[in-house]
Amino acid sequence: MHVILYPDSLAQDGLATERDEAAGRAEVVVYPGRARSDVPDADWARADALVTGLHMPIDEEIIDGLGQCRIITRLGVGYDLIDARAAGRRGIRVCNVPDYGTTEVADHAIALVLAFARGIVQFNERFIQTEGPVWDYSASPTVTRLAGRRLGVIGLGRIGTASAMRAKGFGLHVAAHDPYIPDGQELALGVERFHDLHAMLGVCDFVTVHCLASAETANLIDRAAVAAMKPGAVLVNTARGAIVDLDAVQWGLESGHLGGAGLDVFPEEPPPADHPLIRAWRAREEWVRDRLVITPHAAFYSAAGFDFLRRKALRTCLDFLEDGRLNNCVNTQHLAIR
Repeated sequence: MHVILYPDSLAQDGLATERDEAAGRAEVVVYPGRARSDVPDADWARADALVTGLHMPIDEEIIDGLGQCRIITRLGVGYDLIDARAAGRRGIRVCNVPDYGTTEVADHAIALVLAFARGIVQFNERFIQTEGPVWDYSASPTVTRLAGRRLGVIGLGRIGTASAMRAKGFGLHVAAHDPYIPDGQELALGVERFHDLHAMLGVCDFVTVHCLASAETANLIDRAAVAAMKPGAVLVNTARGAIVDLDAVQWGLESGHLGGAGLDVFPEEPPPADHPLIRAWRAREEWVRDRLVITPHAAFYSAAGFDFLRRKALRTCLDFLEDGRLNNCVNTQHLAIR
């Protein structure tokens, strides 16, 4: 029987869903790990497959300890925590689940745009914290008419496209920056393509990030990018924390250049309480009050979506182990087939 190891499980139910689905086909081994040492060497060595979450980097040291592993499936889309090149050298396929969470993340991104455009969070916070009459429709600094405004989408993959289509439904003009989409895709979607990121940032009222985290996109939104944004624009990130420099966001908000920021992801999660941006947000300092909305890496989540993700990640492993059928392999170019 195959062994499928979950070294850093996200589930709260002991993987009951996976155990039921794999019954008679594979042994499911689960740990709530955060580091290599949280999993016994013997379990690393006997695993035929790994399903990895958000907490443990699967680095070359771990990969070298995988005695018989044939496939690693990322429980999600981004696989930046997996050394796909090192896995490929050992003939281990790295796969992801690119179609889960598309609707949830796109909904969340547009919800953050709407929260600023209509002042939802700001009005609520002011009413809670202010004594006396606060029935003031002008209390939010970011309220605006959506129709005719421009949303910039960074990364026009599944989620970026879904976000663009939702935005068009609200009357927003959509611009997009993605150097990897084929020529003409922007015409099919009815969006305006920008090859220069900073040029797009300079004309957009809202910007939402949907690219993968990689060496190329690390700190893509740095201080220069924030400075290039249209004054008063709102930045939304539901992709990966490493793409957006928190210091740059702090500068943008504190200087007044950014109108607001909605962040679901951070370079370190939870974000460190001593970072000046987080400290000011918790203290409700005036320069950040009403202008920063934080959610706890929740954009991907719905009960139905998480169930789909868990089942598909498991099936991706089983399909390959049982039938050799490979789905959504992301390290083909690095594979040394064994």
